[in-house]
Amino acid sequence: MSNDNKSEIKNQKSKILYLFTRTPLHVGAGASVGAIDQPIVRERHTGFPIIPASSLKGTFADAWNDVLESGDKGGRKRGKSDAAWLFGSDDANHACAGALQFSEGKLLAFPIRSAKGSFAWITCPLILRRAVRDQALRIKLDTLKTPDDDKAYYNGGNGSPLDLGGKVVLEEYTFNQAGPLLNGLGDALAELLKGADGQSDPVWQEVASRLVILSDGMMSFFAQNACEVAQHVRISDETGTAEGGALFNQENVPSETLFYSVVHFFQGRGKDFSGKSADDAEKAFEDKISGKPFQFGGDASTGLGYCTVKLC
Repeated sequence: MSNDNKSEIKNQKSKILYLFTRTPLHVGAGASVGAIDQPIVRERHTGFPIIPASSLKGTFADAWNDVLESGDKGGRKRGKSDAAWLFGSDDANHACAGALQFSEGKLLAFPIRSAKGSFAWITCPLILRRAVRDQALRIKLDTLKTPDDDKAYYNGGNGSPLDLGGKVVLEEYTFNQAGPLLNGLGDALAELLKGADGQSDPVWQEVASRLVILSDGMMSFFAQNACEVAQHVRISDETGTAEGGALFNQENVPSETLFYSVVHFFQGRGKDFSGKSADDAEKAFEDKISGKPFQFGGDASTGLGYCTVKLC
């Protein structure tokens, strides 16, 4: 390993960014060969929805547009702005890579209809092991076994909002209880969206009682088949009515879905930003996103894609 690479790793920090959808989310795949005209982006091998890193970076960079559009705000050239050192610059005189790097947003919990209690969050051993590997979830999974396709782990009993006599019904499928959740898992998940005041999201705080662990295969099936599909039609400007042949359907990730992304912070790159540390990058980013929702993907004007974000 070169000395430059060693230095970069030494001056790197990583944190987890959680994204909890408040409204349905559409990050389009751009093309379709199936029944859905506008599908969402998915992993090829699992079918799990994802949020591409480019979508995350673009949305957050847009929050610094006030600096970029000023051209020379506070005596700083465009190529030397806060946005440039965090997200990179292609300015001919100040070209450099940014101090922030994002991984794609990976699925952690997916909401689905339940015959009792309205809805449940589902996940699977594959998703949980990924989260532990990425340090998005800090819990030991040594004793977690993959359930059979017709069974599920969840906390049942009289106090459960989901339990129907030792079974849980999700969509039109019935799952027998394989056992309770892994000890501490529900609490560990509930902690993920707690703010500085110790309060969690009012909906997500019920995750411990609404979480169901399915097999990897059933998780993939539901993630591919239980997203909402909204129909749209183009309205003619002349008549004010629907145009013929303009009907299309659009796939959306449902609200109350939890994703996470690994964010890496680096020392400022390029001679203009060499005095900036990874801690500086982390603070600048966290100050900007703290306490506000962000919109990702398409159809912002119709309310899609608004998410609670939390860095920890």
